[in-house]
Amino acid sequence: MKKNNDPFEGIFNGLQDNTLPTNEQKERMLNYILIESRFREISYWEKAGRWITEYPWRFAFGLASLQTAACTLFFGTNYTNLFLNVFGG
Repeated sequence: MKKNNDPFEGIFNGLQDNTLPTNEQKERMLNYILIESRFREISYWEKAGRWITEYPWRFAFGLASLQTAACTLFFGTNYTNLFLNVFGG
């Protein structure tokens, strides 16, 4: 059998091997991430923003509940009845 000696195949294999991180580089990256995350203080706004992005339906439901409660306090039960008449039939 004849062996295919394609020069480009060797070049591409060499490039592919050089682009992968070594085990030592992986360990250094992992240690850096763990150290940075351990000492980083998270502010209230970052916690709130993270909570909103992780649970958007809870945020929307809570905001709608607060809006309904506030409008009912301002306008009385007429607001709730108007809302139910418009959307409920």
